[in-house]
Amino acid sequence: MVDRFDILRGIDRELADTARFIDFHVTHSERQGELWSVYVDLARSRRGGLDESLEGSAAWWAGPPNGTADVLSVVAEKEQINLRFVTARPPGGGGMIRLYPPRYLEALREVWEDAQWAAQCIRWLERLHAQSAPDPDLCPSSAAFPWLRRGQAKAFELPGWHAGFLWGPPGTGKTTTLGAMLAQYLVQFPAKRILLLSTTNTAVDQALVAVDRALEQLGSTEALKARKTCKRVGSHFIAAHYTGREHLLPATDPALIRKLAALEAQVPDKEDVQAYARWKLAVEQVREMIRKQAKDLLKNARLAALTTTRAAFTHRDLRDLAPYDLVVFDEASQVGIAHALGLAPLGKRVIFAGDPQQLAPVVQSDHPMAVAWLGRSMFHYKDVCPRATYFLDEQSRMAEPICRVVSDLFYEGRLRLAAGCDDDPRWRRERQIPKPPATGSDRITLQNVDAEGKWSHRYHGPIRYETATIIADWTAELQQQVDPDQIIILTPFRAQRTLIKGLLRNKGVRGVAVSTVHRAQGSERHTVIFDPAQGDNDFLKTEDARRLVNVALSRAKARLMLTLSPGDRQNPLFGELAFVLENQHLRREAEGIGLYAGEPDFPACCVGKVVFFDRFIGTVTRVLDGGRKFEFLDVATGQTRTFLTAHIVNKYGDRRGTGAMAKA
Repeated sequence: MVDRFDILRGIDRELADTARFIDFHVTHSERQGELWSVYVDLARSRRGGLDESLEGSAAWWAGPPNGTADVLSVVAEKEQINLRFVTARPPGGGGMIRLYPPRYLEALREVWEDAQWAAQCIRWLERLHAQSAPDPDLCPSSAAFPWLRRGQAKAFELPGWHAGFLWGPPGTGKTTTLGAMLAQYLVQFPAKRILLLSTTNTAVDQALVAVDRALEQLGSTEALKARKTCKRVGSHFIAAHYTGREHLLPATDPALIRKLAALEAQVPDKEDVQAYARWKLAVEQVREMIRKQAKDLLKNARLAALTTTRAAFTHRDLRDLAPYDLVVFDEASQVGIAHALGLAPLGKRVIFAGDPQQLAPVVQSDHPMAVAWLGRSMFHYKDVCPRATYFLDEQSRMAEPICRVVSDLFYEGRLRLAAGCDDDPRWRRERQIPKPPATGSDRITLQNVDAEGKWSHRYHGPIRYETATIIADWTAELQQQVDPDQIIILTPFRAQRTLIKGLLRNKGVRGVAVSTVHRAQGSERHTVIFDPAQGDNDFLKTEDARRLVNVALSRAKARLMLTLSPGDRQNPLFGELAFVLENQHLRREAEGIGLYAGEPDFPACCVGKVVFFDRFIGTVTRVLDGGRKFEFLDVATGQTRTFLTAHIVNKYGDRRGTGAMAKA
């Protein structure tokens, strides 16, 4: 039984362990018309990094004169904070800037403090366990999108469930599928309304544009009407995403946002009761005006798209307009249970779209209640309703060898290259590998190194100079053959990122992205270079680290390059990865187990042989229990498995030289 007080305890502990403000050391500032770009040194930041959650923060810096601003956007890869509504010149090199992030957890706490609403949320979760079948009358048709893959078309059943899960591994077209599904839903059911939520402003923009693009493709009169009723709620959208689609944007007053940002950066001392009361009233008045604008926009929209954070802040308004016919969480695997559950009852039906094998919700506290309710997503419950979970098993991003490694390590071999990719000239052209003399033309390059990562006081984190140097050499060579913007270097640690960026700068390499893995989810590049830097670090020995490595490897379209040391391999995750990469050639040598299963001395006759059956491929290593069992080393995962001899004989003993799966 869910106890709302456990959820509140988790939120309180996370609030207690989360910084109220973050200070950044400024390297330089540049004026961009009425805007300013402030560049910071993340290696010197003691609390947190840069990400989109800081958009909308109030900024403050000491003078003379003191200044305030609103954070318009953040470019994490460039360590750049873009400011608007600036009241004084921002600090230059050597200065400090302080950001006050929006405290969305306080808004979430208010949601769960409402006992009546909390009870409704808990009842909604209990219904999740009682689902039996989708309502066919609420399932949109996929016929208007004949290009959908089989699994994508099947997912159009999701709106018929009380709650369903769209599990979209990398490159499977999850957002495209959602866009087509929601477009058809709006057209087929013209009286119904959708609330579309996602974790970041960019993700909201991409999801909404996917719906509009699908409506545009439908081209009917009803589709044209629906396009005019889809609206982006919020002020932190990326304008470039809406070129030619301006009808999706809200009409909000930027002066109100400027005023609120300035007020929030100038909180008076609470001991000055009169000043604090005046300040509090001013803030409440501005918030009320913003809330009214947002409410008017929401009221007239058939599809309203906003971030989950903004949804928490405008929860009262959303409840006034509820129930929506459908609430959709995109990137739901990054939304904590408490957050998603607090919003789910806004809809009659709910869809959670994401990938639980990629990055999980970020939580600062290690308190069990915070981890349980904020550090896990609603995908935690997908096994409760397997029939309402739709797994997209075909991907078109990664070349087949890269897909195979990602599939075997993270998706139990279920993910495969989509049919038709190899026959598509454009797809093949985008994944061609030039042949530089040093790096070669392999799809996957594993570079073994001797040096281990170490803590650097200069860079404030783990670094490995040897691999940073190798990567800089690789990149200098690769950029002669591949567009620099099609190369990305990924590492788990900001310190190693800073080191690599410096070495690239010294070599004159420009335009190549260097990023921590957390910043890379949702992106893709022709060539990905991954450096764990310090693979035996405790940070990389968790389940979250497994998701992080999945994100890193699965960004690659054509080529994957990585470095590993003996110490890295001591981490079971990287040991498994190394085993899989170094034994890929065994796939070409495998024989069907049926060649041996009919022999009287099976499985002894099979020891040392590379065989395949069902979805397994590997080596029979030894006979157990007098021949009644045998051990099998799975080359797809590096795991040792045990099989019953009788089961294999019964299934394959009369199929000499055959097996149930084709060799890769």
